[in-house]
Amino acid sequence: MINGFCCTNIFTRNAVELIKFYRETLEIPMLKTDVDDYNGVYLGFLQDAPSICIWDAVKWDVPVSGVMSFVFCCDNLDAAYSELTNKGLVLDAPVKFDWGTYELRLKDPDHNEIVIVEYLNKGNE
Repeated sequence: MINGFCCTNIFTRNAVELIKFYRETLEIPMLKTDVDDYNGVYLGFLQDAPSICIWDAVKWDVPVSGVMSFVFCCDNLDAAYSELTNKGLVLDAPVKFDWGTYELRLKDPDHNEIVIVEYLNKGNE
């Protein structure tokens, strides 16, 4: 039956803005495109791993996706926080949790939740 997980599709009315946010602000690499640089864009870190794919809902005449939550990892959350604020984002400071994560939460242009996590106990990754 099911033997893998390919991607999470986001259908948006703001494909250009959303893709720029993920590529330029969060610096998530573009792995490939199905249509062009602003429609059917796969973003991720490994070629054969699950990715986020952004689609222009207007072009395809489909409903916009509901709000989602994406969790990304980093090695130095303080540096990531500084880099994002230097790019003009207004963010609350990261928070350390007892279960061993240091987390920064923000919203993308479509109001999807972005969680950036630094694992404080490296065995939890």
